[in-house]
Amino acid sequence: MNFIETVFGELGISQYLSVFIDQGFDSWETILDITESDLDALGVKLGHRRKLQRRIANYRGVAPDVSLVSPTRTSIEDARHDANRADLGRVDVKPDENAPERPPSAYVLFSNTKLVGENWQNLGRTEKEPFERQANDAKEKYNHDLAEYKKTTECIKYNEYLREFRKRQAAQTQELEKDAAKRVKTDLESTLVLKASMEANLHHHGNKD
Repeated sequence: MNFIETVFGELGISQYLSVFIDQGFDSWETILDITESDLDALGVKLGHRRKLQRRIANYRGVAPDVSLVSPTRTSIEDARHDANRADLGRVDVKPDENAPERPPSAYVLFSNTKLVGENWQNLGRTEKEPFERQANDAKEKYNHDLAEYKKTTECIKYNEYLREFRKRQAAQTQELEKDAAKRVKTDLESTLVLKASMEANLHHHGNKD
């Protein structure tokens, strides 16, 4: 069992595994860049996609208690949207403006045509072939461009930025956890004091009677 199978099994979404692999999402690296439009095209139910989005967000260093408005918008092509929506609770991560844009899958290319009303799964191999060929060509170009981009100083600088960003996120998470623990302790102490006071009052009135 590979890593993707393990993750999907843990999340209880194994029913989507074959569709993901069929559409080229056959590695954890490609799934990390999955977008809302991809999940729409793949037919992933809202509750199921939230499970996957949370796992992706946690992998990227987002604290478990951070609300995810649209977690999969952490891919290269959607990161700019994240930065613009930081005021709505998104993680303010700077987008990599220089990276190549990830290509759409054959399913997405199909959904953008006039045939969108038909069920992709019911199409025959011949009908799927033009979309799959186009998607594969785009994927090959993307992989080549990405490999070349990873050699550049821009990519190295951006990866350094991401590492520092995740360190800051982890430090902030630790501070939040400490603050939460302090609040719990304070609330508990206040509750115990109030309980003791109430018991003392009851005992006092009981003696009067």
